[in-house]
Amino acid sequence: MLWLLIAWLQVVPSLLVCWLIAISLAAFVAFGFDKLSAVSHWLRVPEWVLIGLAFAGGTFGALLAMMIFHHKTAKRSFQWRFWLAIALQAALAGGYFLLMTRI
Repeated sequence: MLWLLIAWLQVVPSLLVCWLIAISLAAFVAFGFDKLSAVSHWLRVPEWVLIGLAFAGGTFGALLAMMIFHHKTAKRSFQWRFWLAIALQAALAGGYFLLMTRI
């Protein structure tokens, strides 16, 4: 969702764009590693880390990883916390852009 806002408004500083790309890559790798860990019975990535990466701006990478790896898509307890974090992130981003357009 943040990616669409950025593309639509085109008013985001380049540092923020770099952050969103980096954190999305980190989220994608973390979800992929957690899927590999689940299959291989290795030490898992805590769910709060995965949700935190998405909340910090890695929504695109997290969603892409969930679709590609089919990971955390059936676990309802994770899903509601994940989407709650995304909704909060969207509200914060919307508030930020609203304030920026009024200045």
